[in-house]
Amino acid sequence: MEWVDLVDTDPIRALESFVLGWFPAEETAPADAGRTAGEPDSLPHALSAFHRLARLRPAIHRFHDPVLRHPKHASGPLGDRLVFAEWAGGSMDWSIPWPPQGPDKTDPLVWHTEDPGDDGAKTILEEEPLSRFLLQFTIFGAWLAAPYHASTYVMPTACLDVLWDKLRPVPLSPFLPTYQGEKFYVAPGLLATVSRDEHEATVSFGALHRGTLTSLLEHDFRWFRFDG
Repeated sequence: MEWVDLVDTDPIRALESFVLGWFPAEETAPADAGRTAGEPDSLPHALSAFHRLARLRPAIHRFHDPVLRHPKHASGPLGDRLVFAEWAGGSMDWSIPWPPQGPDKTDPLVWHTEDPGDDGAKTILEEEPLSRFLLQFTIFGAWLAAPYHASTYVMPTACLDVLWDKLRPVPLSPFLPTYQGEKFYVAPGLLATVSRDEHEATVSFGALHRGTLTSLLEHDFRWFRFDG
């Protein structure tokens, strides 16, 4: 879990360390292989690094809603943009201003657009810049794609206290704050998403191995799903 130490100082290295550790190597092209056909020239460093990493660990392109292999140009209420990820059949997407300019050029801001094909499409600014957002997006995708899962019913937030000595927080803002706003936590072989307020909470786990979930049974949570 050493990659968590890098999130604040070098999120691109944190992303690389997480992905290389979580997903096994496959027979694939080397990371320095040529640029993927359709990639725009001069992508920001974080997005170029992501595509190089995907050539080492193609699993991150097999998520249910992966980062696009071929970013595409679009326009929106905030100006021209480069869409690098879509979700739910294109009902929402994430983009960066294109071309990137100003002080944020090396690590641009991320725009989240809902219903991008509609005239009244709503675009909001993500809290994380591109380098940290790509880590956030990848952790969420890896959690969804994990082979084993466990999820609780809604419970009093105080019930989570028994977990804090087992889980390490990832220092990122909540993901999709206008929906459930999950915060990420990690333990060896385990990813957790926690959605909570001062009164109620839910927690969901994704694990690489079934046995990793077994120790969670000692807490007597009410499980909506448990694969352990």
